[in-house]
Amino acid sequence: MDKRDKTLIIVAIIICVIICCLAPFIASGDPDGLEKSAEDAKVPEEKATVAVEPPFPDYTFEPLEALGEVGVLILGVLLTLICGWGVAEIVKRRS
Repeated sequence: MDKRDKTLIIVAIIICVIICCLAPFIASGDPDGLEKSAEDAKVPEEKATVAVEPPFPDYTFEPLEALGEVGVLILGVLLTLICGWGVAEIVKRRS
Protein backbone atom coordinates (compact mmCIF):
# COMPACT_ATOMS: atom_id res chain seq x y z
CA MET A 1 0.00 0.00 0.00
CA ASP A 2 1.52 3.30 -1.01
CA LYS A 3 1.44 6.60 0.85
CA ARG A 4 -1.45 7.96 -1.23
CA ASP A 5 -3.69 5.01 -0.28
CA LYS A 6 -2.83 5.36 3.41
CA THR A 7 -3.62 9.08 3.29
CA LEU A 8 -6.97 8.37 1.64
CA ILE A 9 -7.86 5.79 4.31
CA ILE A 10 -6.92 8.17 7.14
CA VAL A 11 -8.98 11.00 5.60
CA ALA A 12 -11.96 8.64 5.18
CA ILE A 13 -11.74 7.55 8.83
CA ILE A 14 -11.57 11.18 9.97
CA ILE A 15 -14.67 12.01 7.88
CA CYS A 16 -16.51 9.02 9.43
CA VAL A 17 -15.63 10.20 12.95
CA ILE A 18 -16.78 13.75 12.16
CA ILE A 19 -20.11 12.41 10.86
CA CYS A 20 -20.45 10.29 14.02
CA CYS A 21 -19.88 13.36 16.18
CA LEU A 22 -22.46 15.45 14.33
CA ALA A 23 -25.15 12.81 13.67
CA PRO A 24 -26.84 12.79 17.11
CA PHE A 25 -27.34 16.54 16.94
CA ILE A 26 -28.61 16.83 13.35
CA ALA A 27 -30.50 13.53 12.89
CA SER A 28 -34.26 13.55 12.76
CA GLY A 29 -36.14 12.47 15.86
CA ASP A 30 -38.91 10.95 13.74
CA PRO A 31 -38.73 7.18 13.36
CA ASP A 32 -37.81 5.80 9.99
CA GLY A 33 -37.01 2.49 8.41
CA LEU A 34 -38.21 -0.54 10.31
CA GLU A 35 -39.78 1.46 13.16
CA LYS A 36 -41.79 3.57 10.72
CA SER A 37 -42.93 0.49 8.80
CA ALA A 38 -44.09 -1.15 12.04
CA GLU A 39 -46.00 2.00 13.01
CA ASP A 40 -47.62 2.22 9.57
CA ALA A 41 -48.67 -1.44 9.82
CA LYS A 42 -50.03 -0.72 13.30
CA VAL A 43 -47.97 -3.49 14.91
CA PRO A 44 -48.32 -3.14 18.69
CA GLU A 45 -45.02 -2.87 20.56
CA GLU A 46 -45.88 -5.74 22.92
CA LYS A 47 -46.10 -8.07 19.88
CA ALA A 48 -42.50 -7.36 18.94
CA THR A 49 -40.13 -9.99 20.24
CA VAL A 50 -36.41 -9.58 20.55
CA ALA A 51 -34.27 -12.57 19.60
CA VAL A 52 -31.07 -11.02 20.91
CA GLU A 53 -30.96 -8.06 23.28
CA PRO A 54 -28.94 -5.26 21.64
CA PRO A 55 -25.92 -4.00 23.62
CA PHE A 56 -26.80 -0.36 22.83
CA PRO A 57 -30.53 0.01 22.16
CA ASP A 58 -31.46 3.03 20.04
CA TYR A 59 -27.73 3.61 19.34
CA THR A 60 -27.05 5.20 22.70
CA PHE A 61 -25.37 4.61 26.04
CA GLU A 62 -27.94 6.05 28.45
CA PRO A 63 -25.66 7.25 31.30
CA LEU A 64 -23.77 9.57 28.92
CA GLU A 65 -26.78 10.93 26.99
CA ALA A 66 -25.67 12.70 23.74
CA LEU A 67 -22.02 11.90 24.38
CA GLY A 68 -23.02 8.24 24.68
CA GLU A 69 -24.63 8.39 21.24
CA VAL A 70 -21.41 9.78 19.76
CA GLY A 71 -19.37 7.10 21.50
CA VAL A 72 -21.60 4.27 20.31
CA LEU A 73 -21.53 5.57 16.73
CA ILE A 74 -17.73 5.83 16.75
CA LEU A 75 -17.51 2.33 18.24
CA GLY A 76 -19.75 1.05 15.44
CA VAL A 77 -17.61 2.69 12.77
CA LEU A 78 -14.43 1.26 14.27
CA LEU A 79 -15.90 -2.24 14.59
CA THR A 80 -17.10 -2.08 10.97
CA LEU A 81 -13.66 -0.96 9.78
CA ILE A 82 -11.94 -3.71 11.78
CA CYS A 83 -14.31 -6.35 10.36
CA GLY A 84 -13.73 -5.05 6.83
CA TRP A 85 -9.99 -5.07 7.34
CA GLY A 86 -10.16 -8.63 8.69
CA VAL A 87 -12.16 -9.84 5.67
CA ALA A 88 -9.73 -8.08 3.32
CA GLU A 89 -6.78 -9.80 5.02
CA ILE A 90 -8.45 -13.22 4.72
CA VAL A 91 -9.20 -12.66 1.03
CA LYS A 92 -5.68 -11.38 0.39
CA ARG A 93 -4.11 -14.46 2.01
CA ARG A 94 -6.27 -16.82 -0.04
CA SER A 95 -5.29 -15.16 -3.31
